[in-house]
Amino acid sequence: MAQKQNTRTISIQVSPEIKEKSAWLARQSCRSLSAYVRQLLVVQIRSFEGENGPIPKEKPDVKRP
Repeated sequence: MAQKQNTRTISIQVSPEIKEKSAWLARQSCRSLSAYVRQLLVVQIRSFEGENGPIPKEKPDVKRP
C-alpha cells in the first residue's frame, strides 16, 4: 500500500491564455498541469536555496476568527 503524502492545496488565478499555455507545456513534459506547476515550484525553491541558503520555516498560520 502506498503511503499518503503530507500535502496542502493552494489555488491560483491565471488568465485563460496562461492556463492553456501551461497545460500545453505540461503535456510536453508528460505531466498533469498540477504536477507541472508543482515541479516549477520545486525547481525555483532549489535554485533559490542553492544561491541563498535554506529558506527558513515559518510557524504555521494561526486561524483567526
